Amino acid sequence: MLRAAPLLCFVLLAGPVRAQPARQIELEIGKTAKVDVGLSRGLNCDDLAVVDAKLEPTKDKKELILVLKGKGVGETYCRAGTGLGPTVLIHVTVVEPPP
Repeated sequence: MLRAAPLLCFVLLAGPVRAQPARQIELEIGKTAKVDVGLSRGLNCDDLAVVDAKLEPTKDKKELILVLKGKGVGETYCRAGTGLGPTVLIHVTVVEPPP
C-alpha cells in the first residue's frame, strides 16, 4: 500500500481532465485552409473523401502547419498529434462553392 500512495496522491491532485474543444473550419471544395498546430506530430482524419490533409513545417522548421483542402461535400474530424504530446482537433465542414 505504501508504494501506491505517491501515485494515488498524484492522481488525486492532478485534477479533472478537460475535453479539448474542436476548432471549426469551413471550406469550399477546392479551397485550402492552413492551421498552426505547433509541435503536434502525426495526423489522422476520419473521412479522406471530404478533405485532403497534410502536415508541413513552418519556414523556420520549428512548428507544423496543417494544410486542409476541400475535396467533397461533408464533415469530418482531423487531429494533429498522436496523443503522446500536444494535439489539435479540427472539425472540418466542406461545402459547394457558390454558383
